[in-house]
Amino acid sequence: MKKETIMNNITPKGASMILPSWKDTRTKQAILDFVAAVTDQNGPHYVPPAERIAAFDNDGTLWCEHPMPVQIIAILDALATVVQQNSALAEQPLYRAAAERDMAWFAPYMSNERIPELIGMMLAAGAGETQAEFEARSAAWLAEARHPRFGKPYTQVIYRPMVELLDYLRDNDFRVFIVSGGGMDFVRLFSETIYGVPRENVVGSNMKLSWEYRDGAPVLVRQAGIVEPFNDGTGKPINIKLHVGRPPILVGGNSNGDVPLMEFAAASGKPFLN
Repeated sequence: MKKETIMNNITPKGASMILPSWKDTRTKQAILDFVAAVTDQNGPHYVPPAERIAAFDNDGTLWCEHPMPVQIIAILDALATVVQQNSALAEQPLYRAAAERDMAWFAPYMSNERIPELIGMMLAAGAGETQAEFEARSAAWLAEARHPRFGKPYTQVIYRPMVELLDYLRDNDFRVFIVSGGGMDFVRLFSETIYGVPRENVVGSNMKLSWEYRDGAPVLVRQAGIVEPFNDGTGKPINIKLHVGRPPILVGGNSNGDVPLMEFAAASGKPFLN
């Protein structure tokens, strides 16, 4: 049996109660077989708990990313608010497009290749904000903002089957990580509450920070620029190696930006499921 293919029809006891929102398809069976195989201490595909790393993208994988990634909507709202406070900023294309919700202006930046450029421009507008200020502002936005179609907070527009999968993996001694192209500090604000994923298990894109003293107190201050590599595409395996120190053996994603992380799992020499 090849390590990369574990399809033994190993069905755990009580499988009908596992992943209850999932249809009984080959995909669900593959998950059950894989988890059964890597947790069987007497089997040839056993993986010790310390090496049971599962990594999931967030936007479009764990929660809805339509009409666009949630953090981009949050930044657009923040920029529009700044324009209301300082109308002179409307002369700058980025601020004007945000205030007017001119999606035609943003459209050229919405490809996987140019999203980092767009996010870099947007985040640069928030340079000088302390980390505490950013977290307070973002938490307030998450509490108040509503999805335009569903009318619910974005933290409620999540995929129940995926949350069930995270719980199932943790029940089988997997360590679950979110590896997102979104801002690491943004995702950490809700990862524990809605996914049960600790803040320290979130790997994402990150603004540069500086250590400064304001009014005699030490603070972290957000700077213009993203810490390289941006956490998408080839940046994902690099950053999970830097943050976690081990490759994943199970990866879930929804775009080409997740493929390199899946390749990292496949190259690990361990059983894997993508």
